[in-house]
Amino acid sequence: MRTPWTGTLFGCALLAAASVACAQEPAAAAAAPDQEVVARIGDEVITAAELETMAGPSLVKLRQDIYDMKVAQLKQQIFDRLVAEQATAAGLTRAEYLKQQVDDKVGEIDEGEIVKLMSMYRSRLSQDDAQAREQVIQALKQQQMAVQQVALMDRLFAEAGVEILLEPPRVDIAVPAGTPSRGPATAPVVMVEYTDYQCPYCARVQPVIDQLMERYDGKLRHVFKNLPLPMHAEAQVAGEAALCAGDQDKYWEFHDWLFKNQRNISRETMLGAAGELGMDTELFAACVDQGTYTERVDADMREARSFGITGTPGFMINGRVLSGAQPIEAFEAIIDEELERRGIEVPAKKAPEAAEAGSEE
Repeated sequence: MRTPWTGTLFGCALLAAASVACAQEPAAAAAAPDQEVVARIGDEVITAAELETMAGPSLVKLRQDIYDMKVAQLKQQIFDRLVAEQATAAGLTRAEYLKQQVDDKVGEIDEGEIVKLMSMYRSRLSQDDAQAREQVIQALKQQQMAVQQVALMDRLFAEAGVEILLEPPRVDIAVPAGTPSRGPATAPVVMVEYTDYQCPYCARVQPVIDQLMERYDGKLRHVFKNLPLPMHAEAQVAGEAALCAGDQDKYWEFHDWLFKNQRNISRETMLGAAGELGMDTELFAACVDQGTYTERVDADMREARSFGITGTPGFMINGRVLSGAQPIEAFEAIIDEELERRGIEVPAKKAPEAAEAGSEE
């Protein structure tokens, strides 16, 4: 949210003190913030409003990062105050209170989880098995402690009636007719995904999106747009081919096939998949070969980059940026907040399988 420009005008106050009416001298009224002149080109000017129109969208990711940093700092300050109050009321020091509420609630570490993580990350751990095991145990304890601290924060905030009133930065995103989407067009939350069919992180986040669509059934609209990266030779044509499949009402089936076959995408394999999905392969091939949707995919790419999204996957949730294949909790936090802002009941949370965070640039 842009902070209004303010200025202090002393002229009238000084003239009034000298018993001279301000109206006796011609004086320009203070310009509205959006009409503030930020540049001159001869007799022409560029206003703050025009600059915002030009540069605003491309700054959205930066503004989101600033917003996230402010909210994190604000929450930490509030949490520290509430912890201090609770500790004093309990006759404990801050450290003693946190040990009681966080450290002491960490349970026994599951042996199966230790073995699983040691196997998964063996190359990154100490060569000594005992030391590697201890590294894994400490990491799992830290993870449990983080969960307990978040739970404590949530509880203290709820008890104190804490409200974060900062308004997140947003941009309006057009969803032209024919853009692939699922969920009602009137849904209160719209999640636009910019993705690459050959990006492994994009594939990993698809189950998370499916879980979100299930949990927020009727309240979430998922809009799919393309952002093929230069490193992926078939990503552009795959995006175009999916839109061609949409002409035969097979968009989402083909979308799923592409993500399941990322390493085997070619004109021939896509034609084979089209046939298996019951499409008219001649119509499909003609659509792909003629580049029917090349401009549509290019437009998606330009739009994503105008918002500062250059890696995949990238998301805009009600105009708010979320980058990378984030765990489901990152999506839920924004969606829940958006529903709460509109006074809409948040659906009960379901046990998810989080995707591995990451993105490709």
